[in-house]
Amino acid sequence: MDKRSAPKFTRAILVLFPLAKAFALRGGDIEALLARNRIPIGALTDPAMLVETSACYAAMEDMAETLGDPYFGATVAIETARKGTPGLREAASRALTLGDFLSRVVVEVSKQVDNVRYSLIVSPDVASLEIKRTINLSKPSRQLDAVGVAFYVTVIRQGIGGTFDPKDILVTVPTTAGLPPGFLPKQALVTSEINGLRISFPSQWLWAPFSLDWDLMEVSRGEFTPDGASEATLSYLRSVLVENIDHQDLTLDGFAAICGLHPRRVQRLLEAKGTSFSQMKDDARQSVSEDLLSNTTLPISQIALQVGLSGPAAFDRAFRRWTGKTPTGFRAESKSDQDDVVVDEGSGSSTGNEP
Repeated sequence: MDKRSAPKFTRAILVLFPLAKAFALRGGDIEALLARNRIPIGALTDPAMLVETSACYAAMEDMAETLGDPYFGATVAIETARKGTPGLREAASRALTLGDFLSRVVVEVSKQVDNVRYSLIVSPDVASLEIKRTINLSKPSRQLDAVGVAFYVTVIRQGIGGTFDPKDILVTVPTTAGLPPGFLPKQALVTSEINGLRISFPSQWLWAPFSLDWDLMEVSRGEFTPDGASEATLSYLRSVLVENIDHQDLTLDGFAAICGLHPRRVQRLLEAKGTSFSQMKDDARQSVSEDLLSNTTLPISQIALQVGLSGPAAFDRAFRRWTGKTPTGFRAESKSDQDDVVVDEGSGSSTGNEP
């Protein structure tokens, strides 16, 4: 069987990236964790790299255990559902109803992964989103189950607003141990030895108006002026790029899709301001890198991932090109400058001349 189509392999960048980023921000050593689970660190940034699906699932459990947080996966999934994920951005931006969204999800997921099978089943009274796994799990799936339930329940809740009623939803899943208390009423959760999960709700929800702000286009479109030369235009594009700079494979086409614009339109907007997508991406990486080096204690390897670079070596080369300094040297200088400011502020004295 061709490895690229084998269900036991998947792209770690789709499965693990948001979790790995959150794990690193909480002080976890992502390189050591990936090594323990035999996952190359490059798999987090290379969309073409395939790894064992079971290794990805084991890494999810490992993150939660290392942090001592049984709800780690669910917490990240909820935040991801609120901010959006590039893999489902098109489904979210084009859907008018919940049914439309879920139908698009079924199609889009099938194009991206083959270690799960999505389906939408509808009867007169009940609709169900079913996610079936194509491999059997040999270990508990607390984090995996929690991520799936937390993500899709949050998306449905956010998308249909006031139509959502937790009393009318039923989740069937192997274990609920990874879901935070109070996420759903206990009667809404059913454990079953199914290889996947099922989220059921009243079929009339399918026709509920559906809206998410993942595409960031709730902001007024007035900033896109006819001549494309508005400073607000460039500011908007920069802010979207910074928000997504951790994706190493972010191309002009992908960036344009996030902005809801045609790639040539983005090119013209940037050319009108004397820059290019490549230059703006470089500037965004430098800005985020300097901020993380100056204001956090994150290891260099983790900062590299957060700005979309493959590892410490690539980050060191890029940072030297930007600043003429090494990341370590820049961090040391920044800390020294901050210490000097603290000393200066603490050395002020009173003249005794009261008004």
